[in-house]
Amino acid sequence: MSGDLTTERAESTRGLGSLLALQGPLVAGAALASTLAAALALVPFFVVARMATAIYAAPPDLDAVRSLALIAAGALTLRYVFVAAANMAAHVAAFRILHELRLRLAKKLGAVPLSFFSHRGAGELKKTLLDDVNQIEAFVAHHFPDAVAAFIVPLSTAIALLWVDWRMTLASLVMAPLAVLTMAIAMRDVGKAHQQWNEIQSRMNTSLLEYLRGIHVIKTFGLSARRFGDLSRSIEEGLAWMEGFMRTNGRGYGAFGALIGSSLVVLVPMGGWLYTQGTLSLESLVLFLVLGPQLLMSMMRLLFAWGNVDRIKAGNARIQTILTTPDLESNESTARPAHDGVAFRGVGFRYDEGGPAVLHGVSFEAPPGKVTALVGPSGAGKTTLVRLVPRLWEATNGTVELGGADVRRVPLDALLSRISMVFQDVFLFHGTVRENLRLARPDATVAQIDAACRAARAYDFIQTLPRKYDTMLGERGARLSGGEKQRLSIARALLKDAPVLLLDEATAFADPENEARIQEALSELCAGRTVLVVAHRLSTIATADHIVVLDGGRVNDQGTHEELLARCALYQRLWNSHTEALDWSLGEPSGTSRAQEVA
Repeated sequence: MSGDLTTERAESTRGLGSLLALQGPLVAGAALASTLAAALALVPFFVVARMATAIYAAPPDLDAVRSLALIAAGALTLRYVFVAAANMAAHVAAFRILHELRLRLAKKLGAVPLSFFSHRGAGELKKTLLDDVNQIEAFVAHHFPDAVAAFIVPLSTAIALLWVDWRMTLASLVMAPLAVLTMAIAMRDVGKAHQQWNEIQSRMNTSLLEYLRGIHVIKTFGLSARRFGDLSRSIEEGLAWMEGFMRTNGRGYGAFGALIGSSLVVLVPMGGWLYTQGTLSLESLVLFLVLGPQLLMSMMRLLFAWGNVDRIKAGNARIQTILTTPDLESNESTARPAHDGVAFRGVGFRYDEGGPAVLHGVSFEAPPGKVTALVGPSGAGKTTLVRLVPRLWEATNGTVELGGADVRRVPLDALLSRISMVFQDVFLFHGTVRENLRLARPDATVAQIDAACRAARAYDFIQTLPRKYDTMLGERGARLSGGEKQRLSIARALLKDAPVLLLDEATAFADPENEARIQEALSELCAGRTVLVVAHRLSTIATADHIVVLDGGRVNDQGTHEELLARCALYQRLWNSHTEALDWSLGEPSGTSRAQEVA
């Protein structure tokens, strides 16, 4: 475990270096300017020491005092110039890195297989894409230049003071080992504590997103945020963590600060004794009294800078995990499908390596230009099979073919250009109707959009919207009914005009009126295409050219509706259950149909 942690930290450090290298000249310039600014801030301390000599000279050298005051003022003015330059360069570099990093992450998430998301909650990904990336911006804009200055300036100052008087320099640093030891003891478990905090934040983000998405259910049951278990627990865990962390580490921070600030306890008596002995000049004594404490105080800045680096490593490790995840397997093959038929040959699938198999040796063909339906009990693997065709998932065993070519050998862009999908869970983006439709074809003309919407039976309701095609739909299409969303999804598929169509419960959430319109739209959409359709309402696929019956991830039987009714016991049970459900009415005993009542 410790070896894995060490490797992860090393990779995170390299990843942090590669991020800084994206804007190397600006980052280096910011660090240099910050170092010069920190060095110039020490000039007044040297000036004060020289002033003491000039003031206590006999007679006082007031001209020298005025000259020294001007030097101090000039150094401070120049310091603010370098501070401004450092801030400007660091912030420009930070936001350029932020822009580049978010583009990389967005591109990567579009390239990884869907299995990547099955192991990560929305809250975890949100934390990485927003919180961790923002930490990188804060690190580059503020912490990194300060860290460089906090390391170089004290080291240079210590060397300069050693040249002035090594005894007083050692006296200035004598409390440092004890302070560092105290902090090391207090912070020995801080890495584990930060890991716990990150886990709590991920759970909190996931619970909060779930709470917001399910707010209508929560209100229905009269729940509040406090009574919504996961969210309430994660908030309470966060509070308990913070209280425990401050109890455990607060005393360490306090002791460290006290020891760092106590150098004068050593410097004053030792400096006074050396001065009275005639082995230390007044100028050197004043210099160490004003600058010695600053030498240790700079260690506080260095500690905080190191803590920020350590904290940023954890976030950067999560970023690097995403960026280094292998893309969906691609190759240089130029294989092209010879036709639009789909075939499954000995296909097996499992969601997790070592997990239970979901599909077992599934083999069948969906002929080109025909409608092939997948039916079976819930959990039979119907939706999983459909999602293997566009490579949303990858088959664990066997091959999925399009036009005789293994879909893994067809360039991904070429594969997806031949496939349209309409799923039961329609996703519409927060944008206008037109923007959502043009996802399928960005260059679609107004006439093409109109034609697709008319064919999808969506044109009429779009015309009743406040701004028609330019109406904002709200998050996930919140302003539309389920049937209207589904018809927009069909219009989008029509606009793409791909030869292969995948349908998964396309009428699942529709009311009777909308279902009739959706069925009309689907008839338009299916014409002349290879269709692979999943449906629980067997009446909608009774006229399919080919029906495949699945059970437990295996092909139970296949044929036409009439053939399956004649020989397939599972299909007979499914059909009987379907027809009984059509006859059912509220208040009837379970399993009683009108046909049975009449009999």
